[in-house]
Amino acid sequence: MTLKAFLPGRPAGYALGCSALAMTVPALTYGSGIFGESAPAACAQAPMLALGVVAAAAGGLGFALGKTREHLQHALRQMEAREQALVHEARHDSLTGLRNRLALKSDVAAILASSLLPRQALLLLDLDRFKFVNDTLGHDAGDELLQNLTRRLQSLVTPADGLYRLGGDEFVILLDDPDSLGSVEAFCRRLEQAIEEPHDLAKGRVATGVSIGISFLRTTDADLSAALKRADLALYKAKEVPGSAHVFYNDALAEQSTLRVELERDLSRALADGEFYLEYQPIVGVETGAVRSFEALLRWDHPDRGVLPPPLFVPLAERTGLIVPLGRWVMRQACLEAAKWPSPTGVAVNVAGDQFKDRTFVSHVLSCLREARLAPGRLTIEITESIFTIDIEALSESLAELRSYGVRIALDDFGTGFSSINNLKSFPLDQLKIDRSFAREMLADSRDAELVELIRRLGDTFRVSTTIEGIETEGQLEFIRALGVAEAQGFLISRPIPADQVGEFCQQWRSAHGETGEPVRAESASG
Repeated sequence: MTLKAFLPGRPAGYALGCSALAMTVPALTYGSGIFGESAPAACAQAPMLALGVVAAAAGGLGFALGKTREHLQHALRQMEAREQALVHEARHDSLTGLRNRLALKSDVAAILASSLLPRQALLLLDLDRFKFVNDTLGHDAGDELLQNLTRRLQSLVTPADGLYRLGGDEFVILLDDPDSLGSVEAFCRRLEQAIEEPHDLAKGRVATGVSIGISFLRTTDADLSAALKRADLALYKAKEVPGSAHVFYNDALAEQSTLRVELERDLSRALADGEFYLEYQPIVGVETGAVRSFEALLRWDHPDRGVLPPPLFVPLAERTGLIVPLGRWVMRQACLEAAKWPSPTGVAVNVAGDQFKDRTFVSHVLSCLREARLAPGRLTIEITESIFTIDIEALSESLAELRSYGVRIALDDFGTGFSSINNLKSFPLDQLKIDRSFAREMLADSRDAELVELIRRLGDTFRVSTTIEGIETEGQLEFIRALGVAEAQGFLISRPIPADQVGEFCQQWRSAHGETGEPVRAESASG
């Protein structure tokens, strides 16, 4: 072969002819030759030179010079090693050593280009509470958690499977040729169990979970993006479930995704157009039968879709940031409507974590109370356990300030999220609300019954009252009365009602139970 060596600053026609012998060594091809007497003055001191060329994997050509063939081989091997290092770096994650998105894209492309039918399951993993660890313990702890997680994942996959980190707390597992949906599901359960085991980090023990979206590669997939989009839709659904969960993609999820996009678009104008309103569900004393308060429940009267429940739009409002102005409207509206009710009936308002990030939140609550002329003691702010993933110190200060004015603080959906005994000790709370899932199963499952009793005892220990949601049968009511739970809420007592019916409900309730109240009975509640 003939190689042409062009020198900088010289015209293109000024070239060195080189008759070279092409030689092949592992993974590279190079040529070598001898420059003649026509070489420029710059090469005069070394008239005997060998020239080599390497095709770089990333594109382009690499060149090397050496006095001898041996020198040239050494130089080319160094170039090859550097090239391989660059390729490895481009396809691997520096923190965990796992293959990255580029490698996943390449691997999936190779699978789809094969003549064989793809039989791989793509699992998209998202770690729960990773942001909380980063924010509270620092990024070093977050990195340590990811490295711990990587080791656990590596212990579960086989050499035929693929394990990748896409970035942040997102990972992908390509399961090679699973036997059935059941085997994929069993693998996901093993993943969840492994990840939920506490992680012992340098700064303390951390508990976490994982959400998993699952899709299968298809012959119709043009590339990775199609399968990844399906897995992402399934992951979105999995994250709606408290704790660890896994969801298989199905076409209904795509329809739900379209609905979410449309509702996100409509949310931006719904508040200005007055499409939201509140309904109220009563909370009563189990022993006294007195109406203690009403929980405000948000509804969206969509012009095309009718009345929508909160689970359809509140997560979208949180994701888009609209939860802050929407929450401000709910607080003001609830206070104004509750002020018309017979005293001392209270109102409970749910508050999302992002609302506490608003520095004017406390002042806005106090402003709403003043405008409505509602006594602070008649307002209960309900927070969920997920709120403990935000700035703990700032949250504690806000709750303490509100409580100093007489506002009550309730922890909603207790037993389903991230709470710990330390949170009960550290935060100013007045009420624990036991999640409805425990009420649903407590008569059939002794473990749920024991948990309800344990939570009631925790309430006694920390001097906070206990309320249980989801009471729908007389048997459930009698059971919680025997356990000593203070308050009940659910369809047995009443479904949510409009604001203008609250006064009438309270009158009818007092007529049935007397001015001082008496124990709630199913027959009077339903009559």
